[in-house]
Amino acid sequence: MSEKNDENLLNENGQKQSKPKWWKPFWILTAISMVGSGVFSYFFLQTDFIRIIIYEIIFSLVLCGAYYIRVRPSIKVNKVVYILFGITPIGFGLSILYALFCGITNFAKFIMSFEPFGPWLHLGIIIGLFTIGGFIGSWIGKKREYRIPLSPY
Repeated sequence: MSEKNDENLLNENGQKQSKPKWWKPFWILTAISMVGSGVFSYFFLQTDFIRIIIYEIIFSLVLCGAYYIRVRPSIKVNKVVYILFGITPIGFGLSILYALFCGITNFAKFIMSFEPFGPWLHLGIIIGLFTIGGFIGSWIGKKREYRIPLSPY
C-alpha cells in the first residue's frame, strides 16, 4: 500500500488498524456457503450443472469485488462504487418512473409515432436516465468525500 493509504488507516494511537476477530471466518463461511448452495441446488433442486457454474462464477466475481473494496480501500474504487450505486438503484428507479409515466399517459405512443426512430428514442431516454443516476451517485459520493460507510478509508 502507498504511504498515503497507510496514514489514513492508522488509529488514534498511531498504530495500524487490525481486522476484527470475525474477519477471516466471515470470508471463509461466505465461500463455503457459496459452494454449499451450488451443491444443494444441483442435488436437491435439480438445477442444470452449467447454470450452477455460471451462477458460481458470477457470485465469485461479486465476492472478490466486495473483498477488494474492503481490503484495499482507495478513492478511485470508492468513486466507482458511488457511480455504480447511482446507476443501479437511482437510475433504475428513474427508469421505472419513466415506464409508469409512459403507461399512465400516451407518451409511449407519441414517441413510437416517430416511425423509424421510436424504439431508439425510448432506448436513448432510458440510457439517459441511467446516466443521470450515475451523476447523482457521483454527486452523493462527492458530498461524502467518497467514503463508503464502515470503510477504514
